[in-house]
Amino acid sequence: MNLFKKFFFILFFLSLFVSFSKAEDRVSYIDINYVLSNTIAGKELLITLKKEEELKINKFKSNDNDFKNEENKILAKKNLISKDEINNELKLLQIKFEKYRKEKIKEVDNLKIKRNQNILNFLNLINPIIEKYMADNSIYMLIDKKNVFIASKDYDITNNLIELIDNQIKNIEIIK
Repeated sequence: MNLFKKFFFILFFLSLFVSFSKAEDRVSYIDINYVLSNTIAGKELLITLKKEEELKINKFKSNDNDFKNEENKILAKKNLISKDEINNELKLLQIKFEKYRKEKIKEVDNLKIKRNQNILNFLNLINPIIEKYMADNSIYMLIDKKNVFIASKDYDITNNLIELIDNQIKNIEIIK
């Protein structure tokens, strides 16, 4: 009986060893930033967001210059009007500038939120495509490339997914 237990025990471990050695590891990685910037819809999204951000930045620069010019005009009148009038005008300008600065911060925060929402929307659109690709290719784990220390390029499926995404998603609706 003891011999039977030993034989069964050895047979059990050998079967585990054989099954582990034949197991095919189906882990792949993807560069999600590359997908975002190189798919048709992703490029469109990033270009639209960048244009809007540049418009806001130009508006901010113009307003900043207006405040500087207004301050210079007040200081140019320094010798023509009293110190009290100059101080009053500078205080009013300071109050106006503080209000503008708060609005500017709010607009920048809104731009960041909008950018994040649109990128998240894009990721939600491509998620079913990625999941289907994983199921079709028996991939059980997908890792972002930035979290991979070193791996064979054979496990990089980024270009395959870009091709699939471009075939299925031509444009993306921008969330306002």
